[in-house]
Amino acid sequence: MRIYLLLALLVLSIGGSYAQVDLCLNPPAQPGFNIVGPAVGCTPFEVKVEKTVGENYIYVYDYKGGTIPQSIARGDTTKATTFKYTKPGTYKILQYGSNGAGSITCKTVEVLPPPNYTAKACSNRKVEVIIPKDSTTQRYDSFTIEWETGVKETVTSTGTYSHDYGATTNVASVFVTGGIGVQSLGCSLPATPIVLNSTDLSTTSIRRVTLNNDGSVAVLIRAPVGTTTAVQASQNNGTFTGLPGQITLTRDTATITVRDVNALKDTYCFRLNTNDGCANNAALTSNVVCATPLEVKAENRQNVAAWKEYPNAADFQNYRITRNLVSLGGASLRTNTTQTDANVTCGEQYCYQVTVQLAGGAESVSPSVCVKAISTEFPSVVQNAFVTVEDEGKINIFSTPPASGATPAKFKTIFFRTENGSGDFKEIVSLDNALSYVDNAVNPTQQSYCYRIAYENSCGNRSQPSDPICSIYLSSKSGSTVDWTPETPFLVPVNRYQLEILDEQGNPYDQIPVGANTSYSPNVSDQQLFRYRILGFAQGGGGNSYSNYYVFKKNALLFIPDAFSPNGDNVNDIFAPKGQFVDKSRMIVYNRWGQVLFETSNALEGWDGTINGQPAVEGTYVFRIEITDSLGANFVKTGTVLLAR
Repeated sequence: MRIYLLLALLVLSIGGSYAQVDLCLNPPAQPGFNIVGPAVGCTPFEVKVEKTVGENYIYVYDYKGGTIPQSIARGDTTKATTFKYTKPGTYKILQYGSNGAGSITCKTVEVLPPPNYTAKACSNRKVEVIIPKDSTTQRYDSFTIEWETGVKETVTSTGTYSHDYGATTNVASVFVTGGIGVQSLGCSLPATPIVLNSTDLSTTSIRRVTLNNDGSVAVLIRAPVGTTTAVQASQNNGTFTGLPGQITLTRDTATITVRDVNALKDTYCFRLNTNDGCANNAALTSNVVCATPLEVKAENRQNVAAWKEYPNAADFQNYRITRNLVSLGGASLRTNTTQTDANVTCGEQYCYQVTVQLAGGAESVSPSVCVKAISTEFPSVVQNAFVTVEDEGKINIFSTPPASGATPAKFKTIFFRTENGSGDFKEIVSLDNALSYVDNAVNPTQQSYCYRIAYENSCGNRSQPSDPICSIYLSSKSGSTVDWTPETPFLVPVNRYQLEILDEQGNPYDQIPVGANTSYSPNVSDQQLFRYRILGFAQGGGGNSYSNYYVFKKNALLFIPDAFSPNGDNVNDIFAPKGQFVDKSRMIVYNRWGQVLFETSNALEGWDGTINGQPAVEGTYVFRIEITDSLGANFVKTGTVLLAR
C-alpha cells in the first residue's frame, strides 16, 4: 500500500506531465544499491547490482526518464540483479523500493565499443597493429595488444606497433583490448588469422634499365609480391628524388616506364624505394642502374658506335655491343667506349645496341640505333675483263671486281657496246650482283663487237668504264686465207693466237700456232670444207678468247682432156674428166649436129670412143659434164674434144 500511495503522490506532484520527470535528479542521502564491480565495460557488458538497504526493489537498467508507471507500462522494470548490455552507450540504472519509506536510487553505467584497430603482415615475419585515434579509441586510457598466447604489450596511446614472430609460427591471431585507468576491459574486435610474410625487402632490385629512342626509360624490377615500389631518379649525379606514381607488385617482376625524363640528353641513374606498407619497417633502396645513351655515325665504309663511360665504376663489369642482335666482335669490352665496324656494305642498314653488364647480373641497355652505311670512295676500274664468242653465236663478257671500292655483297655491273668500231659506246644492260653477261643481240659471224664495263658499288658510286675489249672476228679476205681482227679481247694485249681446224663433222682436226699474225693460208687438200676458229691468249696468262667459226670451202676440181686416142695402146684410150670433191657426175657426148652419141651417169668412167659398139670416126665432138660436189653444189662444164686414132 505504501508503494502505490507514493506513486499516487508523484503523479499529483508533476501535474500529469510524465515526459518531463527525471527521477534521478535528486539522489537520496543513503543509496539503496551498489554496482558490484566496474561501472564501465565494453560490449557485451554484464552488470551486477546489490541492495544496501530496504526491500521489494525493482530495477530499470536503461532508465530514459519518466515515472515508474511509465517504465512498468513499457516493461523496462525487472527484479533481476544482473543485466547484459549488448550495445555501446551510457546507461542509467534506477532502483525503486522501500527502506521504511519509498526510495529511488540511480547509478550510471558506461558501455564502450571495442577499440578499432587493424593488423597486417609485414615483411620479415612481422605483424603491424595500427590503433587509430577515433571515437572508439579515445574512450580508453590504455590498450593491451595480445600478439600471441602469453605475449602481451600494454600501451597508453594510439599509434602503430609491431611484433617480430621469428620462426615460431606461420599464422598469427592478434587481439587489442582497451583499458580504463589500470583496468583492462577485455573486449576486442574479432581477430582474423594473419599469414606471416617471410619475404625479404632486401631482395628488391633493378634488373635492367633500357633507354628508349624517345629518351624515356623502361625499368625492369624484381621484388617480393605485395611490395610497394617507387622509382627514384638522379639527374647528372644530383640527389635522388621520387618520381610520380608507385606500384604494388602482383608478380615478382614488373616493368615501370619513366617518361618524364630525357636520358638521351642528360645522365640519369635510377634506384627503387621499396616498402611493404608497414610504418615500422623502414623503406629500403635498391641497387643503382644508370641509363646508357648510344650514338652511331656512318663514315666512309665504316660505322662508328660511341657511348659514355658508365658512371658507377663500382658496379661496372663490361660492355657488350651487338649489331643486328648479333654480338659484334664476339668479345666484351672493359675500357673501350667506341667500336668501329668496318665490315659493312654501303647502302645497307645496321642497328647497334650496347649492354652494360653490372654486378649481380643487372644490365643497362642502350637504345637500338640504326644507320645506313655510306662510302665516299669510287671504285677503281674492273681488274680483268675479256670477251669470247660462244658456240651458239653469242658473245659472253666476263669481268672481275675492281681492286678498290668494291662491295661484294651488293653491286651493279654496267655493260656498254659499240659496233663497227664507231667508238660510240651505249649502255646495253645493268646487272645486280653479276660480273658476266651473255649478249644475245649480236651476230659475231658478221663483225666484231667492242665492249666497256663499269662497276657501281652499293653506295651508288660508279667506276670509270674499262678500256674497250673486242670480240675476235674471223673471216676471209681472199679465197686462200683466213683473217681476223687485231683488236684485243682482253684488257691487256694479245700474247699469241692459235688456229683451230675442225672437219666437216665438227671434230677437231688440227691446231696451228700462228703467233701474233692476224692472217693464215690453210693448206688442206683432202677435204673440201673446213671450219676454223681463232683462240687468242692474253699476256700474262689472263685468260683466252675464241672467235666465231668461219667455214673455208674449196671448189670442186675438174680436169677435162681436150683430145684422146682410143687405138688400144692403153694410152689415152678413154675420154674421162678427173676431179676432186666430185660426188655425182653425168656426161653426154654430141656430134657436130647435136645428136647424142654417148651418155653416162658417171662421167669419171669416161667414153671409149665407140658408138653402139663401133669405133667413132676421127674428128671433133661436143661434150656436156654435169657435176655435184661433196658439199652438194652443182655446176656444168661444156666443151669439145678431139678423137684421133
